[in-house]
Amino acid sequence: MNTIYEYTQSNILVLPQALFALKDVSVLMHRGDAVIFRKHLEQDLMDIEFYTNQPCLIFIESGRETLTNSDNDTIELHAGSAILLGQGLNLHSDFVKSTETLKAYLVFFDELMVVEYLKKAKRDVRVSSAEQGFCVLADKDNCLANFFTTIQSDITSSSYLDVKLQELLHLLAFVGDKDTIHALLSKKAISTKRNLHRLLESDEVLFLTIRDLAQLSGRSISSFNRDFKRIYRITPQKWLRDKRLTHANTLLERGTISVTDVALEVGYDNVSNFIRVFKLKYGKTPNQIKRAN
Repeated sequence: MNTIYEYTQSNILVLPQALFALKDVSVLMHRGDAVIFRKHLEQDLMDIEFYTNQPCLIFIESGRETLTNSDNDTIELHAGSAILLGQGLNLHSDFVKSTETLKAYLVFFDELMVVEYLKKAKRDVRVSSAEQGFCVLADKDNCLANFFTTIQSDITSSSYLDVKLQELLHLLAFVGDKDTIHALLSKKAISTKRNLHRLLESDEVLFLTIRDLAQLSGRSISSFNRDFKRIYRITPQKWLRDKRLTHANTLLERGTISVTDVALEVGYDNVSNFIRVFKLKYGKTPNQIKRAN
């Protein structure tokens, strides 16, 4: 059984499905797609990417956790705070241990439960109220903290879980903005886009095309180009070429591999083309850089 860190070295966490097999996460109550987990992390855990397959509540019992969305906005969660995530969000989680370990509850609501709750609540959902895809909850009266102390995980009856989760849904509407809560529960998040800053940090992107990057980021080509230019102020084609050539220059300065191997290492199948664009950028050929070092 893997830890969260071990699993995410080669996988995005798809929640809640991936959590059942992780040893730093325990299942408190479970029926079908409705489940309550408790997460307990004792060491730093950085840049964990996850995708929400269902509406999810995260409540921090102790410690601090930072979530980063696809626009690279950060949400700081601390002990006693909570956030409701809509279905279909892609986020990154960072936890750096200072004095406390991270203990948190993760609650997932199934579709039938949400439908039942919304019928009773007689919701009035504003179209624009869930644009961010999440809602941070200010639990000033400790309603949520008190709720989690009442959970009796040794009671295995599915009806007990249903009652507790219906209670929790009503508490969320009381603690947070009711319209936003209802909107998040009743539809998928606005976007499933991934965070471009985090995605493009890896040298693995050197071998990908713009179409590959767009697909990997959860965007159409036009949406990818638009978001990229807004963030980086240049076209993705120029950015990718510059990233490849910068990495190539670093390899050449080390002087340990041939120009042909460098070209292949940064995604150029045509060595002549690599030499031409390299000279345009640096004013010298790859061989001149290599010999100088």
